[in-house]
Amino acid sequence: MSALIRLRWPVLSRRLLITAGAFLAAYVAIALLVDAGAFGPLDLRMTHYLQGRGSTGQDIGLGIFAYLGSIEVTLLIAVLLGVGLFRGLRLLAVLPAVFILAGSGLEILGKQLIVSPAPGSALQRFPEFLPSLGHQIGRWSFPSGHLVRATLTYGLVLYLAERWELFGRDSSRLSPVLVLVVFFVGYGVVYLGWHWLSDAIGGLLLGLALLFALVAYLERKRAVNPGHLLD
Repeated sequence: MSALIRLRWPVLSRRLLITAGAFLAAYVAIALLVDAGAFGPLDLRMTHYLQGRGSTGQDIGLGIFAYLGSIEVTLLIAVLLGVGLFRGLRLLAVLPAVFILAGSGLEILGKQLIVSPAPGSALQRFPEFLPSLGHQIGRWSFPSGHLVRATLTYGLVLYLAERWELFGRDSSRLSPVLVLVVFFVGYGVVYLGWHWLSDAIGGLLLGLALLFALVAYLERKRAVNPGHLLD
């Protein structure tokens, strides 16, 4: 019986689940600090610092870059990943899309529970001529859904590139690009006045918790079905 348990949840998967739990605990801790107003002065200083070095070119470039964290783009990528995973996981290939939707649901829940007033209109730098897709500045802003989705989506792409070689033998070259994507989405949402620094940190932590939970499950599948499931 114990051998079967080890097979179903190998050591690596258990460690990944523990890591996911640690990131979730860190997210909860940040959320409590945000709700208590602990980040207020730091958030405002960081936004002023980033925008003080801004330009029209940055407004446009980071506005376009922010699309990479939108639910429309990340959900599309998740569906495409599901198509690539279908051969090995069948119906479980919907997991990337399910996790994106779950992350967005937790984002909405966070905005209902945590008192973190969104940046005011005077701090908004998103170019008006660019379509905002589904993004709207609401009353509360914690956590950043763009960071949740970007971390989960591009972290998953990175994992699949490194461990499953989903995009070919040389797909590990995507690693630095994907890390920069997440960084600039986070930079962009703060610079554009969509979110505070604390919102971005919260979104990153929640995205990492979801990512490591999903990766733990996928590693379990690798153990149960040895070899590359996509072969």
